[in-house]
Amino acid sequence: KPVNVWIIGIFKLLELTCNIIYEIKGVDKIPKKAVIIASKHQSAFETFAFFLHIKNSIFIHKKQLFWIPIFGQYLQKANMISINRSEGTKAMRTILKQAKQKIISGYSIIIFPEGTRKKPGEPPNYKTGIAGIYKETEAEILPVALNSGHCWPKHTFIKKPGKIIIKFLNLIPSKLDRLEILKKIESVIEQETNNLSNI
Repeated sequence: KPVNVWIIGIFKLLELTCNIIYEIKGVDKIPKKAVIIASKHQSAFETFAFFLHIKNSIFIHKKQLFWIPIFGQYLQKANMISINRSEGTKAMRTILKQAKQKIISGYSIIIFPEGTRKKPGEPPNYKTGIAGIYKETEAEILPVALNSGHCWPKHTFIKKPGKIIIKFLNLIPSKLDRLEILKKIESVIEQETNNLSNI
């Protein structure tokens, strides 16, 4: 795919010009069946990395991602699930319906539960939307921790040299209580993200 070549080119450029390398840990934890992939979000890096490395997956993302040259156009072509927050509860109903259909069709769903990028160390703010998707799809959740914000900070073009680590964690079973699942997701992702920040 041309978009994969484009992403690989970006990663190579980051390595050559900014001395940023990356490692993906826990790949063996990615199941062959469709799951919800719930990830910490600190930079654009993980969006590209997930697209490149996770097969049969789709994003639930803000419509603004469509504006990224090349990548955005491919997202539109690939029939990802986009969020239009101005539509409120109507948007959520549409997302739940689409998410369930994607899981049934064998596609894992990638979602950033906080809804936006967070700076390293910034207080977490996990939204209830993922609990609704979890209940509707009855899928397991694969949590992901990372430290990309240390090298690719939010709201700046300046990149810092270092090693980005994306770490897949243990699967969280389906059919847990709504409040329990939110606490569980936040707990495991934040704890491991903090561990990666201290490396």
